[in-house]
Amino acid sequence: MAGRLMGAAMTTYHITIRDRETQTVLGYYNGSWTTDRCRALDLRKREVAEAHAARMRECCPRNADLIKVEELDAAD
Repeated sequence: MAGRLMGAAMTTYHITIRDRETQTVLGYYNGSWTTDRCRALDLRKREVAEAHAARMRECCPRNADLIKVEELDAAD
């Protein structure tokens, strides 16, 4: 069973903030905001990512609709 799990792709989630007009990613959440995708916080459970995103939306209600949870495959 361990061999099967090692070969399986793991899904992770990033919290992003997008541009209002172009919808391109402007930043990634890592405890604060960063423009470096490599520094983004990798969250393994969607529920945890959604909880973090909800807190960020509460802190920034003007930009709440721009804060998204993005699903990534292990290959990304």
